[in-house]
Amino acid sequence: MSQPLAPRTQPPYFAGTPIEFSGYVDDFDRTICAMEFSLDDGRTWTAYPTAAVDKSRGVNWRFVYTPEQPGRYLLKVRPVTEDGEPSDLIAGFAFEALPLARPFGDARIRPVGGSFADARLFRSRELSALTGEEAAFISQALGIATIYDLRTRSEVAAHPEPYIVGMKTIALEPSSEHRRKDSDKRLIAGVIEKYGAPEERMMRNYRRYVSEQPLLGKALRSLAAEGTPALIHCVNGKDRTGVLCATLLRAAGADDDTVMEDYLRVNEDHADLIAEEAERLGAGMTANERACLMSFIEARPAYLRAYFEEIDRQAGSFDRYLAEALHLTPEAQANLRTLVG
Repeated sequence: MSQPLAPRTQPPYFAGTPIEFSGYVDDFDRTICAMEFSLDDGRTWTAYPTAAVDKSRGVNWRFVYTPEQPGRYLLKVRPVTEDGEPSDLIAGFAFEALPLARPFGDARIRPVGGSFADARLFRSRELSALTGEEAAFISQALGIATIYDLRTRSEVAAHPEPYIVGMKTIALEPSSEHRRKDSDKRLIAGVIEKYGAPEERMMRNYRRYVSEQPLLGKALRSLAAEGTPALIHCVNGKDRTGVLCATLLRAAGADDDTVMEDYLRVNEDHADLIAEEAERLGAGMTANERACLMSFIEARPAYLRAYFEEIDRQAGSFDRYLAEALHLTPEAQANLRTLVG
């Protein structure tokens, strides 16, 4: 039997995205002939006729609204009775519509394989610069219960993260401690070309990720067992996080196009960060050196393909890799499918 999912608090709402409200109302001994809705504190009302009902029955109503701009809103709802008079039974629904464009600052939190409104799995960059308001949002609105930190000890020491009340952090340190982010020394003019042709070094790194079985297996088994909303991150939220999320999505039954689209989206989400890093590190580089640099700081289709090809080479198939290398039982895989939705 699949692991039941824990309930989550009200999902966040976003500008430009439809929001559904619903409720029940009756007016005791008067028949309801319409429902009215107001978004300007009752100055104007929009009426929607209801199906004929008798005095002994109320109305189950539903209203869908799409806020065009971010901000705080108050939806008021009241019934109109058979005599054409609005009832004094007024319900109020306060809500906030958030901006869609990167609402989470430096962390760049986003859902895995879904939208913010229905996702239970999220990914991000490291959370060392997380503000108190952002921490409250991911805990309360997104309902995240567990953070999976994929950074090495040295990366954690360099940028320690806050512990968030009501959430736990699981440190899943990669087995290769020598893997350190030291771009200012490695990815510079006169040095970067020793790592080979563009994409060569990164494809080798992605093939090596296949052997990170304890990290991948522990993370996926934990996610499957808990069945609660979770956040996965490394330093930049691109490579280690990308591999784990791609493995998770594919294990949950997502098709290849969906997995690749989710992986490559980091280039769009981090476009400004990529441009800043390219400008900072690319000073004095030749055209070939700059091509090598971009291959390090962007996600590329060739990298994820190299990862899955290496899985097939080592394990024979992706299904065998899940079962024999990551020790994911059929029940655990079913739980992941439920978690991803």
